[in-house]
Amino acid sequence: MKTPSRTASDSGLSGVVAASITPRSAGESKVDLAGLLETIDFLCLARVDGIVLFGSTGEFVHFETTDRARALSLAVKRSRCPVYANVSHSNLDSAIALADEASRAGAEGVLLMPPVYFRYDQETVHQYFVEFLDAIRGLLPVYLYNIPMFSTGISVETVAGLLAAGYSGIKDSSGDLAYFTQLVECCASSGASLLTGSERLYGRFRGAGASGIISGVASAMPDLLVGYDKALCAADQDAIARLATRVEEFVAWCDEFPAPMIVREAAILRGLRAGAAAAPLGPVLRGRLEEFRGWFPGWLRTVESELVGWR
Repeated sequence: MKTPSRTASDSGLSGVVAASITPRSAGESKVDLAGLLETIDFLCLARVDGIVLFGSTGEFVHFETTDRARALSLAVKRSRCPVYANVSHSNLDSAIALADEASRAGAEGVLLMPPVYFRYDQETVHQYFVEFLDAIRGLLPVYLYNIPMFSTGISVETVAGLLAAGYSGIKDSSGDLAYFTQLVECCASSGASLLTGSERLYGRFRGAGASGIISGVASAMPDLLVGYDKALCAADQDAIARLATRVEEFVAWCDEFPAPMIVREAAILRGLRAGAAAAPLGPVLRGRLEEFRGWFPGWLRTVESELVGWR
């Protein structure tokens, strides 16, 4: 297996990119801007390679396009690392408008899912992406965002055609190893960036050819993901095993709850003003959340001790 370098590609989206939470103002569906800037500072201090705003972990579906655009503009000004924006929407016009705002704000690039909520065939997905690229061509790099649990999956054939049309890469959150392996070949032939959204499979995917990871877990635990990536690049098997275990332990909690509730809760426990969850929990999960709150501080101390030398 090839040992990945810390910077997997000379240009484009790569390394450990934190998919930021979006703090929400109490009692309304607006971004808590002060809380967001606090989160940006926290992520930059951990030396992530980039930040994605309004992705799935950022719960973009809750926010108006004007609110997303304003928050992005302030975040780009504040950040000391590249900021990318997910401009996905249920309709093409709004996605284009968000990309235009991202360009004006100085974002490093944008990510785009197929139109959310409804399912579409591959020809329609391809047409959607082509028309988007035609509308914003030259403004900034655009990356495909494959997350079939929340939108139509993008076939490998569609990906190949869109990379040839001018897309700069893809983030794959499918967790499908066979699909990812095909993407490795597809992106290698075009020089495109290939990132995974799966923390659980990151070690395997990084060694297989991933440029990096766009990680929701990194929004609350950027130090863990950065350290894990450094250990992978150094091929330190002992450190890889220890840190992979910590990642797995955290992801196991995430799997019990609606995404990204545990990431948000961990951010709060680390002192960030993350805001309230979008929806209340039932009694069983409320009990489990209290258990998580009791578990997390001791686990965090273990993580911090194991990250010595890997920050």
